[in-house]
Amino acid sequence: MRASRHADRLRRRARGFTLVELVLVMVLLTVVASLVAPRMSSFFRGRALSAEAQRFLSLTHYAQSRAVAEGVPVLLWIDPRRSAYGLEVQGAHSTGADHDVTYEADPSVTLQLPAVTDAPVSEDDDERLGLPENLAAIRFTPDGYFDEVSVRQIILRQGDEAALEIAPKPNRLGYEIRPYNVAR
Repeated sequence: MRASRHADRLRRRARGFTLVELVLVMVLLTVVASLVAPRMSSFFRGRALSAEAQRFLSLTHYAQSRAVAEGVPVLLWIDPRRSAYGLEVQGAHSTGADHDVTYEADPSVTLQLPAVTDAPVSEDDDERLGLPENLAAIRFTPDGYFDEVSVRQIILRQGDEAALEIAPKPNRLGYEIRPYNVAR
């Protein structure tokens, strides 16, 4: 009888954790979390930059496809002061608001452009294609290419530590995302 009481006590004790064991596990989890947290924060910051670059690149593909499909020039304008960019369909049949698309970059991401020397102009050189002064753009023509005066480089930065550039592909059939050397 005495042996069965001793076995019952051992079984009861084996079912739970002691307070010391729980505190030890919590301390261990805290140490591991403090070591992993800095690496995870930089991971999430980098994800915002990458997502913004992917969204911008997707918009270039969409603009190029739309120019070909509708047979009219499509402008992808970039406003670095507002960290915004968007599409504007050019042409007489364009009704404006239903064709225009505007995006604002993630608040942690800034857009930078090299100095704009040549702005896109109409074939008659009588207007700036509806763009406000000093607003850079990539102009996709109905044949699917982009104009020579289009922006050659868009730099997306996140703080001082990370940057990506969107630039024309070597075959000049579109744009691509590349790492940007911050020390340039």
